[in-house]
Amino acid sequence: MTRIRLQIEDPAMRITLAVMLKAAGHEVIADTPQITIADNAEAAIKAAASGPSLLLAAASGIGEAVEAMKHGVYGYIFVPLQPGEAALMVERAAGAVRGEQETPHGKTNLKEVERRHILHVLRQCRGNRVKAATLLGIGRNTLWRKLRQFSITE
Repeated sequence: MTRIRLQIEDPAMRITLAVMLKAAGHEVIADTPQITIADNAEAAIKAAASGPSLLLAAASGIGEAVEAMKHGVYGYIFVPLQPGEAALMVERAAGAVRGEQETPHGKTNLKEVERRHILHVLRQCRGNRVKAATLLGIGRNTLWRKLRQFSITE
């Protein structure tokens, strides 16, 4: 579960994005975020100093978003919002924080794929390990061992 702060002026956009992110298993908070999502470049650049930030950008603002990325912003989320895009960008930014990198030739090794899949299923199950183990087709003790192996505490 990734902790996200929303710095968005438009109440409707803030609520919509919060609902989308919560449905994807993330937590929208006010303090100590892992990732910040802002609706203006200045706020996103400022937030980038303390961790990854994402910028909401309409088609007319893509140039500004790219410029913000040159100043430390991780990426942008295209507006109007597309289903799944915000959650995908948050997961990518969170992966950058954890130092997840692809192996040479752009391929991810099997252990990393397994770790990411387990985390994805846990998010879908909102941390319910019994339900996650059932969806993964493994026993809960096996899931527990894998979580310990991958040093996953959430």
